[in-house]
Amino acid sequence: MAVEFNSNVAQSLFNDALATQTTAQSNNAMTVDDFWQLFAAELQYQDMTNPMDNADMMNQMTQMSSMNVMSAMSDAISNFSTVINNLSTVTLTSYSTGLLGREVTVALTNEEGKVVGKTKGTVTGVDLTGGTSVYVDGTKYSISQIMSMGEVPDDVTTDSSDQTAATT
Repeated sequence: MAVEFNSNVAQSLFNDALATQTTAQSNNAMTVDDFWQLFAAELQYQDMTNPMDNADMMNQMTQMSSMNVMSAMSDAISNFSTVINNLSTVTLTSYSTGLLGREVTVALTNEEGKVVGKTKGTVTGVDLTGGTSVYVDGTKYSISQIMSMGEVPDDVTTDSSDQTAATT
């Protein structure tokens, strides 16, 4: 007695697997459990006179293993980006609070964001809500407007011959 492949049963099992997904992100995504259910149904309902080729079986298992590895890598990258974002927030917070009491030079900008001047003052406060801002002598500035800290000469370009003469 030959057992024939019943495509209706396999399709029914496939539809049931799709309907009961709980960990898939959408209805067209398969989970590992779905794969194993389909694989078992394929083996159970295959034509015994013409069974599935071993190479085909191994190919399907290898593909599923590759998909699992890629999914795990995607999750790891997603978690890593969250860690990097948290680390950058901690770094920015640490940097901005370290400016308290320090003299800074702040760029004054117009509506287009172009620098139209600068002012010096002492950082008197830090606002960590809604983006990091600092208060310089009571006026709020974005952390990105800080141009320098401490006393910086107006003419930063120096001639290398002047440095050589000064050290000899």
